[in-house]
Amino acid sequence: MRDLYRCLDEYPSELLQAIADTWHIALPKGEPREVASYLAAAMLAPQALEDLLYTLSPGAREALAVFVGEGGALPGHRLAVRYGNIRRLGPARIAREQPWVQPENALEELYYKGIIYRAYGAVGDYYGEVFLVPQQLLERLVELHVAAPALEVRIADAPARSVGDGLALTEDLFAMLVHARQGHLQATKQEQGPRSGMMAPRPSGLGARLSGENHPERLALLWRLLLRLRLVNESRGLLHPTLRAREWLQLSEQRRLQSMVLAWRDDPRWDELHLLGSLRCEQWQDNPVNARRALLQVLADCPQGMWLSLDSFIAALKRRRPDYLRPDGDYSSWDVRDAQNGAALIGFGAWDPIEGEMARHIVAFSLRWLGVTEVGYSDSGLQPTVFRIAERARESLVASATPAQEAGADVAPQPMVLATVNDDFTMTIPLVGSLYERYQLERFSEWQAQDTVATYRITAESIWESQNAGIKIEQILAFLKRISQDQVAPVVARTLQAWGGRFGRVTLRRTVLLQTVDEHTMQQLTSRPEIRALLGRILSPTMCLVDQEKVEELTGRLKALGIWPRIKT
Repeated sequence: MRDLYRCLDEYPSELLQAIADTWHIALPKGEPREVASYLAAAMLAPQALEDLLYTLSPGAREALAVFVGEGGALPGHRLAVRYGNIRRLGPARIAREQPWVQPENALEELYYKGIIYRAYGAVGDYYGEVFLVPQQLLERLVELHVAAPALEVRIADAPARSVGDGLALTEDLFAMLVHARQGHLQATKQEQGPRSGMMAPRPSGLGARLSGENHPERLALLWRLLLRLRLVNESRGLLHPTLRAREWLQLSEQRRLQSMVLAWRDDPRWDELHLLGSLRCEQWQDNPVNARRALLQVLADCPQGMWLSLDSFIAALKRRRPDYLRPDGDYSSWDVRDAQNGAALIGFGAWDPIEGEMARHIVAFSLRWLGVTEVGYSDSGLQPTVFRIAERARESLVASATPAQEAGADVAPQPMVLATVNDDFTMTIPLVGSLYERYQLERFSEWQAQDTVATYRITAESIWESQNAGIKIEQILAFLKRISQDQVAPVVARTLQAWGGRFGRVTLRRTVLLQTVDEHTMQQLTSRPEIRALLGRILSPTMCLVDQEKVEELTGRLKALGIWPRIKT
């Protein structure tokens, strides 16, 4: 932040005199630097700033409060949209017209009173002309409790119909992780472009497991979150859960929600602007991450626990952060058109169909799917008219509105969730707070249904599959006793032990037959220790078995030797 003495030192004598007149300060004769120093000291004298504040117009007081709320510096174009421009007048014209007597707008009033100054510098990601309050004046204004004006959002009546997704997205991520662990989730090609990967196919086989709506954009968001949260990795064309996925499932509900919001917020390849059906983007250069961060900062200032007019929030965003999508204030260089008639949307007059619609889409769709907002409709309305921030999401929203905030990976101890194990081999467990327990349940049982509780069934088939995955009957029984507080029916325990006794009397192994063209080639292979270690049982002088999991490594070593194997399927 610049110093008041330095700011005044750069001014011509005519402008120094103008500022002195508005503060009722008599300037001495002398060198310009001495005069500037005298004026600065007088402006910082006790009670001087307080007396000046009483002379400000309501518009100037509001603009000054905005400066204080934003830390004392703002891009010039953002202020010009709301308050107008400060005329560029030379010393002679300043002396002749005396613009401080009748300033054209609130900014000119503050400028000619020496409270704000014009400079070039950086504010966030913007670099260019800025207006700032010198450090000494800013500190005094904070001491005087000059506060940023409240966000002007209108409180609304409760809607006739409301929609909130709650934990649906979390549940669907959980279902996809289970699907991936079972080897059913195929990897999709991830292009390298900044706007690629925006759509994704519906995961086959999940069916009723998906709790949320079957919307292509929502399904694409699920895929992006899986990747952004590093919950899966790819191997041989399939996605598999990572160790991080286990940690994520053990997070508290608040930490898990915050991690999803941050993953969405900071995804450079996810851009709601290109998901708006009302627009056709031909040429643009936006930063969706910074746009979402700026929007969340404004959203976090909304009144708590109330239904709010969506239109009034868009209007408040336009007043406070009109440049949230285009921080350079350039509203003319983009080639964005109306999707229906192809008309070019140019200038700040096109803010509503571009910035306004994108903000509306984020609140009504992206944030609703994430569980942050709920939206409401009128009796017959097709578009939401009101919204509110879900109570469970408010803490996460405030945290995610801070650019430097990141979600930690700490796993906090969670209270035990009590499950019921019935005589008919069904189990029920509450949804809330049980993701990790259910993730373990699904290793040896079959999902049946869920609403507020999830229902599972243990079958002979599910136990057989779990034992092939290396889970022992003793581990299953110990887990069931733990989550049910030792309330496992004897018939269930006896049956599980009986099923366990059936396992392993016969072993089936998937192998590949390796056949050489002659005995010499086989001898050449077995003579090399690194090759011999990958071979299985020798069947004949020209044939042997190879475990399927070793085929890829063996193929690579053979090719390195100049032996290209023929693969037959």
